[in-house]
Amino acid sequence: MMLHKRIAAKAIFAAAAVCATPTMAFGEQSLAHGSEQTIYLRANVPVFCEVELAPTAVRSQNGIVELGQSMELCNAPRGYRIVLEHPVGLTNATVIRDATRIPLSATGETVLVDSDHPDLQVRQLALDLGNQSEQINRLGIRIEVNY
Repeated sequence: MMLHKRIAAKAIFAAAAVCATPTMAFGEQSLAHGSEQTIYLRANVPVFCEVELAPTAVRSQNGIVELGQSMELCNAPRGYRIVLEHPVGLTNATVIRDATRIPLSATGETVLVDSDHPDLQVRQLALDLGNQSEQINRLGIRIEVNY
């Protein structure tokens, strides 16, 4: 009976030693690297794009209509486009984005910005009608996500 108790005690001691070895190795490894840890974080953020136009609509003597300030925000990874919607038939008219003149398209939609990355921008917009005295009955601005 005493022999069985010794064998059982040795087996328990051996099992305890085996279980303690990985714990000690983990503790030694942890101490060797200091308190440095790596945490992996993954988050999904929805795409949000918005453009607003704060209008001034002041017509100057030289045929330029100050449209105001556009504020654009888009977090789309591949960028976005800003499109000005306007009446067709405005030949020789241009939109002025900051200091850049962009001729109005014959289709009634003119691309003001074509960005390939997310961005936050504030721009000054004006419309140069040139020597045309036509009334503008509608203008719109929209943002499109690049997929």
